[in-house]
Amino acid sequence: MSSSPSSTSRQVAWTWTLFLLGVVCLPRATIDIYLPSLPAIARELGASSYELQLTMTVYMVGYAISMLVCGPLADRFGRRTVLIGGIGLYFAASVVCTVASTATGLITGRFLQALGGCCGTVVGRVIVRDRYPPHLQTGVLSTLSTGMALSPVIAPLIGGIVEVGMGWRWTFVLLTVSSAALLLALDAWIPETLPAGSRPLGLRDLARLYRKLLCTREFLRYALTISLAYCTYFPFVMDSSNIFQRGMNWSPIEFAIAYGTTVLGYLLGTTIFRRRAGALGADALIGWAIRLNVACAITMKFWAICSPASAFALLVPMAVLMLTVGMIIPACQFAVLQPYPHVAGAASGLFFFVQMGITAACSWILAQLADGTSSPMASITLTASLLTAWAWRRLQAPGSPTLDRA
Repeated sequence: MSSSPSSTSRQVAWTWTLFLLGVVCLPRATIDIYLPSLPAIARELGASSYELQLTMTVYMVGYAISMLVCGPLADRFGRRTVLIGGIGLYFAASVVCTVASTATGLITGRFLQALGGCCGTVVGRVIVRDRYPPHLQTGVLSTLSTGMALSPVIAPLIGGIVEVGMGWRWTFVLLTVSSAALLLALDAWIPETLPAGSRPLGLRDLARLYRKLLCTREFLRYALTISLAYCTYFPFVMDSSNIFQRGMNWSPIEFAIAYGTTVLGYLLGTTIFRRRAGALGADALIGWAIRLNVACAITMKFWAICSPASAFALLVPMAVLMLTVGMIIPACQFAVLQPYPHVAGAASGLFFFVQMGITAACSWILAQLADGTSSPMASITLTASLLTAWAWRRLQAPGSPTLDRA
């Protein structure tokens, strides 16, 4: 018997959903999956703490470059072509990481992983803009954000199990296989979604567009808000393995469980956004989330001073702070692309470039200040949180709700 039209439609919808989840979650999981292995990597490669943190910093630099380049390329050459090239580069870079014999080799592989794989973060969301009407985009973007929220919950646990059972190199083998599966799925099932009649921008027009966007209050408001909010929890991503595994002698599995449990707050935040965005509006949710974010950052810094050896004092406020970021990120992603339907790829690319560029700067600063305690991490988190509140309030359009009324 042949499938009914409704059954076929559901199968197509699931194919798209699973593929989009794969391309946007793989680069996010790549950030977290090797965290439980950092002490083992340091021992085998003779890497210093600074070099280990550099593997994270260069990943964010590659992420930022990928964000800027892949959007315009997707507008010119098509979404599918760019994804094939990007995921193919990620596959090759994962092989480099797998066989790395020095810290420099691993750092190089991590940079190339980001440069290739992170095109999915931009192009995946642009495909949502291509394929779905506006009233469905919120739900699809929220699903993708939920998947990205689950990635740092599940990825470290998988990485910890692989590390204990087979060693850290097998973590990168797993990433290599995952990228190969995405390439096969892309080749077999995913057509081009670039709208017919699209006119790609030349370099001069692209530079003019970027300049215009960066001078637009609305675009800049969402770009800086998401960037600085991301920096309120990225220091935890970057330094928590060092704090818990080296400073407190936690095992890879213990660290992965605690890390994943904390990041569940992000998942709850994306759920709140999905359920309340229609009723309250994205801006109102962002305003409330920022206020709670600041309160959590202050609490965490206070506890870092008063109870520097307490894991509880670090994990509890961070879990609530993760909830606020889980609301802010999908809200900003949804709001920023709506005014730019004909240059969605370029606008999305610049948006994420700003986010990842600021994150890379944040991670570099933490690498300079890290001392094995939670104090530098808490200080950077508090600074980023206060700057988030400042940017959101300072760049609001005349007549829009203030942070206090949002």
